Amino acid sequence: MNDDATLLHRYAEEGSESAFAELVRRHVDLVYNAALRRTGGDAHTAADVAQQVFTTLARNARKLSRHTVLAAWLHTATRNAALNLMISEQRRKTRETEALAMEPITVGHEEASPDWDRLRPLLDAAIDELPETDRAAVVLRCLEQRPFAEIGAALKVSTDAARMRTERALEKLRAALARRGITSTTAALGLLLAGQPLTAAPAGLAAMLTAEALAAGATGFFVTLMTTKIITTILCCAALAFGAGAYVGLTHETATPAAETGDLRQAQVIASLRKDNQQLAADLARLDAANSELTKQQAAVAQAQAAPKKSLNIGGQRYELQQAMLNNLRQVAAARDQFALEHGRPAASIEDLVGTKKYIRTLRTVGGEDYWSLSMQPSQPLTVTTPDGVSVTFDPAGTMTTKIEIPAAVLRVQELGQKVQPSLMKAVDAYRRAHNGANPPNEEAILAHFATPQEGADYVEFMEARKAANQ
Repeated sequence: MNDDATLLHRYAEEGSESAFAELVRRHVDLVYNAALRRTGGDAHTAADVAQQVFTTLARNARKLSRHTVLAAWLHTATRNAALNLMISEQRRKTRETEALAMEPITVGHEEASPDWDRLRPLLDAAIDELPETDRAAVVLRCLEQRPFAEIGAALKVSTDAARMRTERALEKLRAALARRGITSTTAALGLLLAGQPLTAAPAGLAAMLTAEALAAGATGFFVTLMTTKIITTILCCAALAFGAGAYVGLTHETATPAAETGDLRQAQVIASLRKDNQQLAADLARLDAANSELTKQQAAVAQAQAAPKKSLNIGGQRYELQQAMLNNLRQVAAARDQFALEHGRPAASIEDLVGTKKYIRTLRTVGGEDYWSLSMQPSQPLTVTTPDGVSVTFDPAGTMTTKIEIPAAVLRVQELGQKVQPSLMKAVDAYRRAHNGANPPNEEAILAHFATPQEGADYVEFMEARKAANQ
């Protein structure tokens, strides 16, 4: 069986009316039923909507032959045509729909008739919200009742993948309906939709739509195929036809009103189609803008997730500096004692201890302190001082207290830090609960999350002490 794209291509390239007639036969029930739902069951208006849809299809056959799933495009085109014909009526239906959406209902197959009556006016609007691939899966499965094998072929995936994609699309549809007040499970929604038979289009509607759409689309088709000789021939024929028409018009004046009516109707159809195209172009522009914005948001989220998390610094930076210096002194003392034990003499300088194949691979300074003048006599205290006056002493023999000289301002920070630590952790947890697990962007952000004003005041005092200590 030829797929929709092949049939459209045959019509666009060869002008095959049989190919277009097959397309109308395949999808007339889908379009007619969607039009019925959108026009409140008005069969006459639904037929007019279907005519506009298939006329638009004929005029845009070449472009639409590259469309992934034609049924999904037809569903969207039906929406636009119905809106153009039912603007005033739609306002009344919108008010009714809003009132209906305020009454939660439950979808289930035990009471299919009343639930379907309530679901029907909201179904197509909810389908419109789905992404194109999901909308295609729902339209093919639930509105055209295609088997998963055909859905997979249309979407170019396996049968199992088509089944999974359809289930995910139904879940999104269920969520969209839930926002309108209709609650159900995905399985119940699928059963309800699958259980609704398609209303057959009126007899002869497909043939009528085919003829009118082909007549409206013929102009665009022949313009595409024209060569210079064909244009010349057509101009000659047109001149002859005009002369014949003028003669007939002079002898049969009663036919003029009918011709004028036909011209007026054709002008109205052309104007309507132009409006459809403008609406579709506007929808495409909005989708492109939304996709661009979503891409930017996803990039921002990825960047935020990749960025290192900031942590609150509670300990003093000078204290950490002194601890690092103390660790270096301990390594030097251990290496110095080991050298004396192995060689029976003290090291001549620290160069005997530090190196790739020596006792200490690398000795890194942390505050500009000088380790090269340290005493190499075993068990002697070791003292280093940074250029800005921070001094650390380590006594391996234990005859004097290991000394870490901490400025009074730093000691104050440590004291306040220990005081606010419990309340600070609770405030951070409260911030994360209020912001979906995100860490505070800065220290001030958690002020509003302390349990009591006093805890907040203590934290402010702690931050001011840190600033005073240059931490």
